[in-house]
Amino acid sequence: MMKFAFAIFCLVGCLTSFAADEAQTEVKTPTFPIPKPVEAKENYRFHVGILPGINMAEGTRGPTPELGFDIGYQPFIPYGVGLELSTSKFDGADTEMNRRTTLLAKTSYNFGGDLPVIKYSYVGVAAGPVFLNDGTEMGFAPLMGFDVPLGADIHELFSLGFYAKYLFVTSKDPDSLITSAAIKFWY
Repeated sequence: MMKFAFAIFCLVGCLTSFAADEAQTEVKTPTFPIPKPVEAKENYRFHVGILPGINMAEGTRGPTPELGFDIGYQPFIPYGVGLELSTSKFDGADTEMNRRTTLLAKTSYNFGGDLPVIKYSYVGVAAGPVFLNDGTEMGFAPLMGFDVPLGADIHELFSLGFYAKYLFVTSKDPDSLITSAAIKFWY
């Protein structure tokens, strides 16, 4: 059920992006930037962030808090790369998995243009090891989110946003939908 809800969420987000592009008659900059090498230091968009959120694992487990840390940059416009370390602790009778820690390498496509929120949005994928009490497995996650700068200057230092990913794991352990706030420092 969560897989279906996440797929609908992603589909609606993409359709909204395309519909908003069609509705706007005069676009000064494109929503889908033309790929090009980074030429100026400020275009690298280095950042570090905190991702406090909720992990909703499939099955009988209830939602649990998750805390993540994120670093990344943009080596080639509009593509970004980064690393994310996150952990969550599950309570309850099922003791097979009471803590999950992930270390994911991420890549993303950053939208642009003039449309509010869309110009700060991104979609991407992540993959890496998932550490459990009884071993390690591999995880894969489609992801999406946005980072809205706090201020009017183009070189803001902080942003506040939303981040969602659906973590697929390679074992019998449950997949998870993770949603979180994204508080980032840009330098």
